[in-house]
Amino acid sequence: MLGRAALVGIVVLTTALALVSWRALEGNAATVASTSAGDSTDATQELLRLHDLPLGYRWSGGLVEFPVQLGCDSIEPAKAQPRLAAFLTRYSPTGCMALYTRLFRVDGGQPAPLAVGTGALDAGSVKGAEAGLAVSRELLSHLLGDELPTEVPSPTAIGDATRLYRWEHGGLFAASEPSSSILVWRSGNVVASIFIGGGSAAANDSEAAELARLQQARIEAPTPYTPAEANDIEVPLEDPALKMPVYWLGRTLTPGSGFPAMKLVDTSSSTGPAGAGVGLAYATHPNGPHSEGLFVDVWSAKRWKELQARGLPFPSSLRCPAIHKADRIRPGAAILRGFEPYDRRCRNRRHRAWALRVRFGRVVVTAETVDLCATCAQAGTGPYNSFKGMATIARNLELRSPPAP
Repeated sequence: MLGRAALVGIVVLTTALALVSWRALEGNAATVASTSAGDSTDATQELLRLHDLPLGYRWSGGLVEFPVQLGCDSIEPAKAQPRLAAFLTRYSPTGCMALYTRLFRVDGGQPAPLAVGTGALDAGSVKGAEAGLAVSRELLSHLLGDELPTEVPSPTAIGDATRLYRWEHGGLFAASEPSSSILVWRSGNVVASIFIGGGSAAANDSEAAELARLQQARIEAPTPYTPAEANDIEVPLEDPALKMPVYWLGRTLTPGSGFPAMKLVDTSSSTGPAGAGVGLAYATHPNGPHSEGLFVDVWSAKRWKELQARGLPFPSSLRCPAIHKADRIRPGAAILRGFEPYDRRCRNRRHRAWALRVRFGRVVVTAETVDLCATCAQAGTGPYNSFKGMATIARNLELRSPPAP
């Protein structure tokens, strides 16, 4: 899995590949294409889709409940070089981009680089697209710290004209693989791009060409890029190396009895020796200014035993926890009452918090709430942060069945 620094680097790179402005990345990250499905100038229709890649990739555009964030915007870099400035002044193009990062690899023979960026713009005319392709190197250099990528002969022709670049980034992904490949091509009025990082130069070039062919098929037969196609919420749970049953509350929890619905907003998984095997995040109002959240973690029995051996009755931030067995609510369940971490003396009733633990044979499931708002992140204050709320969660946990292939 990518570290924070590498992920930031990929965002910068794919912004360049998509031929969108630095301003679009910093100031308009939530801007989305708003053209209708039948409008051929909607460049989102000409991007490589998440489902064009093998299983194991995540969309890097925000939580599923938010609008699909494709980074679509006009191209307005500051202090553009003369040729680039002339192109932007004459054609005023807009572009869209998408970024996918690989969490895990599955066998299947398809290209599976560590990072894939895809970009497209409709220049409005063949002449405009030709001009865009001609200044692609300048735009890339402007967005890569004024460093010109190196153009190399392209062994593959995509569309009407193709240019292949390599950017030496000093081992952004791995010290042994210090370059990434950027394939840019023109197809009619469209300028498109594919970025590949994480492998050898030869492997990156080859995978860029193969994925560019898939994107070219999208350009030739554009269709709307729907939110369902970009939905990657359950991808981490599909890792074949995750050898454990997964208990969850479904995509949406609607328990009734005065409790608001909770929606699944993010998931994670780990096959390493530390931490929970699966993490699930739920929220009552993902798009609102105030939301009660719930974190559900699934631990292997082995990992749980290790935590107990270290004297940790519950892997949580609760202070002074008191455990209440709740087998009548669900066999193997225990509801914990404690205090928020900053209540050092465990006395303030306003800082009381609740959590849940349920044993399911091979795994142990834990849950605790959190309050989410525009200016705070602290222990839960909503209806789920209660004995009744934890009991409701315990009753609604169920074994997740993997989706049919």
